Amino acid sequence: MPRFAQAGPRAARRVYLPEFRPARVFAAMHALSFYPPGFQPTQTRRLESDAGFSNAMLWRLETAAGPLCLRAMPAGDVYLPRLSGLHRLLGHIANQHVPVAAPLATSSGATFVEAEGSVWQLEPWLPGTADYWQRPSPQRLRAAMQTLARWHAAAASFCPTGDEAAWFSMAHGVSPTVVDRQKLIAAWTAPRWHTARHLLAACRWPEFRELGFEWLDLFARVAPGMTARLKLAERLTLRLQPCLRDVWHDHVLYTGDEVTGVIDPHACRSDHVAVDLARLLGSFVGDDRQAWDAGVAAYAALHPLSVDEFALLALLDQSGVLLSGLTWIDRVNAFGPPHVAQGERILARFHRLLARLKHLAAHALSQP
Repeated sequence: MPRFAQAGPRAARRVYLPEFRPARVFAAMHALSFYPPGFQPTQTRRLESDAGFSNAMLWRLETAAGPLCLRAMPAGDVYLPRLSGLHRLLGHIANQHVPVAAPLATSSGATFVEAEGSVWQLEPWLPGTADYWQRPSPQRLRAAMQTLARWHAAAASFCPTGDEAAWFSMAHGVSPTVVDRQKLIAAWTAPRWHTARHLLAACRWPEFRELGFEWLDLFARVAPGMTARLKLAERLTLRLQPCLRDVWHDHVLYTGDEVTGVIDPHACRSDHVAVDLARLLGSFVGDDRQAWDAGVAAYAALHPLSVDEFALLALLDQSGVLLSGLTWIDRVNAFGPPHVAQGERILARFHRLLARLKHLAAHALSQP
């Protein structure tokens, strides 16, 4: 039986789900039937996942209330108290006119449904396209940075309750990302590095195999200096607050030069805002220092940064680049080559990241 944040009666309703796999139809009907009549779909379209290995599934629904997004996540991947807190946070941010998709409530007031081994949520479909790389401009960069600053300002006024404070509180301390990245680099011991090379040698994806070899060689050169810098950053006591932690090019939607959506907040937790700023700027402009300076200035106009916070940006960007390729190597070694269309997107993304790692190695981890 489905589980809900709040229990309540369910009225049987007919839903139109022509593009769901047969095994998912019953669970989707179960989940959608708990929502008001205006949210029931007249048309559905399954969306391709991004260039990754997420287990979430997404559909666009056409409804009387407008276009909606239905998301299904494996129940084993979701801790429900945290998800409930995230949904409250998103509602709080949306109420301050920041373009995020706060999940919609069921007829009984819950914001998610657990049915048939998945957790389902329904949210507004945000307009726009993630096309900054195709149409970069100072105006669009400024819009993204200022939207991120507004997101952070709104999140900073959120008041978590109960268990939510473990993920979404305000505090002072060391950035969890700084601590986590030291552990992630340390976990790449010599035996693990050699095992990864051995698995890559057997990989049935030659284009990725050669890129992976190059990445592992560069990692071995860069990692010791990066670890030393991360240890120094542990001395910084900084403001911590709810942050997105995975805000990058594909998660920022534009309509013209205006940001009309910031999507996929599921990595959100309390950290330092520099984690988001470094992630988004590195994704948008790579190693273009002039664009970095412009982006930081646009953000700081609404959310000022201290000298220590500003210095943290380069370290977070560079350590993120170093580790990102290892994540892809682990995933491909574990799951094998993806389907062709997804593989092309992964290779394009990996090439972009590898170019940045080469730049990082060549410039001896220089800071801006």
